[in-house]
Amino acid sequence: MAQQHRSALIFLAIMVVGGELLLTAIVQDDVLTPWTSALTRFSAAALHALGLEVRSAPHALATTDNSFSVAIGNSCNGAWAHLILLASVMAYPASWREKLVGLAVGQPLLFVLNLVRVVSLFVIGVYVPAIFRGAHVYVWQFLIIGFAMLILFIWADQFVRRPA
Repeated sequence: MAQQHRSALIFLAIMVVGGELLLTAIVQDDVLTPWTSALTRFSAAALHALGLEVRSAPHALATTDNSFSVAIGNSCNGAWAHLILLASVMAYPASWREKLVGLAVGQPLLFVLNLVRVVSLFVIGVYVPAIFRGAHVYVWQFLIIGFAMLILFIWADQFVRRPA
């Protein structure tokens, strides 16, 4: 029972401290803004690879004919899902080596999944704009957190040694 309390406290502490840090001006400006710009650039490249003609700005994507555009804010970059994954892995009873492997593989994978999220939302906005808001607010919010949890579960099941 003590391990469960310890894990819950570690998770909570990382979420509270990490959440507070994510909301500070310095992290918003110096970490999340460049991260969001990179996500926007990668999204534009992926959309071009899919054959869509898009223009990109540091935090926005638009069709070249301006029929659809979307702002990609610091709340769209998946940072909260990354924090949830970080807190979950750090709270899980595993060795430091296993935790580092989980984070080294899981965090980039989550970034790629969030890239898929942004690209798919843009495609939805272009071709089925009536469902864009629901897909953005309800479906993908749930899925990106769900993917963070799925990564955690797969890591814990496949890569963390069980005590003998």
